[in-house]
Amino acid sequence: MRWRRSTAITDRPEPVDTNAPLFDEALLAQVRRLSLTPSGIRSSGLAGEHRSHRRGSSPEFADFKAYSLGDDFRRIDWNIYSRLGALFVRLSEVTTDISVQILLDASESMDWRGADDRRSKFTVGKQLAGVLGYVAVQRFDRVTITPFAETLRPDFGPVQGRSSVHPMLAFVTGLEARGRTDLPRLLDGWLRTRRSGGFLLLISDLLSGEPEELGAALRACRGRGWEVAILHLLDPAERDPALLAATVEDRSAVELIDAESHDRIRLAMTDDVIERSRAAAQAWRDELETVCLRERTLLIPVETERPLAEILRQLGEAGVIG
Repeated sequence: MRWRRSTAITDRPEPVDTNAPLFDEALLAQVRRLSLTPSGIRSSGLAGEHRSHRRGSSPEFADFKAYSLGDDFRRIDWNIYSRLGALFVRLSEVTTDISVQILLDASESMDWRGADDRRSKFTVGKQLAGVLGYVAVQRFDRVTITPFAETLRPDFGPVQGRSSVHPMLAFVTGLEARGRTDLPRLLDGWLRTRRSGGFLLLISDLLSGEPEELGAALRACRGRGWEVAILHLLDPAERDPALLAATVEDRSAVELIDAESHDRIRLAMTDDVIERSRAAAQAWRDELETVCLRERTLLIPVETERPLAEILRQLGEAGVIG
């Protein structure tokens, strides 16, 4: 469930700085030369900036091969012929674009943080969606950003090319988190509207459905040619309930409210309750990891208190960008 605190906490905290932009030129300059690096997706074959395993006649030199009947004689390297007396043709890499789909969880549970001096999960999610979209359009990939909660909300894209950067970042900045969600059902519905595969980036706190249900949806995505990477957003208080307990004046009578269903539960946050909550949260994360490993899905835990630059380095180490 998606719990938020009550007592002095029934009102959702305001953002740390409502005037601070999500994106600035310094941040974008840091990632301008990066690209998304999915390992095994099928590209469309259109002109992008990703190197393909296929060989063709693009300017990017790849290798030589001995000339055989039917090869393009214009690709013969006459310098090699003058030295070796044998015919070789130059091979080049074909550059391709990829379809990048960014699914951003915009449900109410995302608009939460365990302390007033931290960003909400939704703030971090929007920053990641914008930056990863920016990286993709810089490489002329086809990008679509789709927010979701109860349903798939109107999306941005598909767009291609650097002229789409400012409209895309404005779209992401204006998104709001509201409503409930059923992630496995939504993934199934999303997949039915997509005809071809690509690179799917799912940004969510995953507080919806059971891990096995998510696994079935991921299996269906993989079967339709989608390579999936999940950016799992976690507030520190979700990892360690003791951090949440430390913000409560009276631990003997705490009311927790589900951020989406608004169901309530009263409890005493004793050391035993905190420890059992910590163990249950860890078991849930372990199950998610097991399911994603089985479905060959990259699962990256993203801790929201970390600076965005550190999170981007983490994505680079995981192989999402490079």
